[in-house]
Amino acid sequence: MEAIQSFFSSFSYAVRLVWDKKLFWYFIPSIFIAVIFYLLFSGGSWISQGASFMEDWWLIGWILGAFKSLFAFIGFMLFEFILLVLFAPITALLAERTREEITGESIPFSVAIFMSAFKRMLVILTTAFLTQLLITVILWFLSFLLGDLFYTIASMINIAFFIGFSYFDFALELDEISAKESRKFGRKNWLACILIGLVFSAGIYIPQTYGIMILYLITISFLPNLLAITATKMYYNIKKG
Repeated sequence: MEAIQSFFSSFSYAVRLVWDKKLFWYFIPSIFIAVIFYLLFSGGSWISQGASFMEDWWLIGWILGAFKSLFAFIGFMLFEFILLVLFAPITALLAERTREEITGESIPFSVAIFMSAFKRMLVILTTAFLTQLLITVILWFLSFLLGDLFYTIASMINIAFFIGFSYFDFALELDEISAKESRKFGRKNWLACILIGLVFSAGIYIPQTYGIMILYLITISFLPNLLAITATKMYYNIKKG
């Protein structure tokens, strides 16, 4: 319950910070990326619909049906991984700006420091993606015993945790927390990580699944950046106790 309350109060803080400090220019790259992915998604949907007739073929249809959910989640994980990497420079800057607003301490910009942080982020995201992939395959095998609903829920939680953890790591890195201690933070605050990740995933998964393209554009344009601020604020709430 405390994590949920912290999330909503921190998300409100993120919206106010963007508005009060006029941080709108941070969203220009996000809007550009959203338009690119909108065009790619539109083309991908057309290709998917064009290949759907193969589901009626006997052997190919069985294979497509059996692996459809697995491929869907792997594709979704890969898509989110790409998004997180593309947004990383902006989300890192927003996390830094949020830290400055909360602590009153400014960090002088350094290319070396920025590149070091970016390298750490890539290592964490790549490790998280590969771990998600392994767990997803295991969950897919378990789904033959426990059902598709179990697989869907467990896979979304799996994806959400690693996404949320990657967002918290921006704040942890700025606070000079080692990667090892950062992982301990993630395990201890797993619910906070899942909350951040679920909002991120739902903001992309729902518009994609139901073809709500306006919502798709809006969520990619604004949600990742707002969640970077939200996770940083939640981190300092947790740190303050």
